[in-house]
Amino acid sequence: MLDTGAPWCIFEPSVGKAIESRLDELSGTSVLDTRLGRFEGKLGIGTLTLIATEGADLDVEATIFLCPDWPGGNVVGYIGFLARICSGLSPGENNFFFGPLR
Repeated sequence: MLDTGAPWCIFEPSVGKAIESRLDELSGTSVLDTRLGRFEGKLGIGTLTLIATEGADLDVEATIFLCPDWPGGNVVGYIGFLARICSGLSPGENNFFFGPLR
């Protein structure tokens, strides 16, 4: 899910656990208040790759909230990810366009 109100990327616990060792820890415990409730976790930073169906893939530094209790699915956040790229949506075609900031 693409969430322009989310400060960071948040992944399902199984995904978070799989990528945790590839992230640099940014903090101890952090708290995230959401429509689903209040969650504690930790912040990490690492590289996520957007895979392109046309053009070039894009590596983006992402801030990720790791929470073993997160029930909300995978979320691409704004400040910790989307604000670091140029992007556009074509909802009728279900396409997401992206590129590096210039």
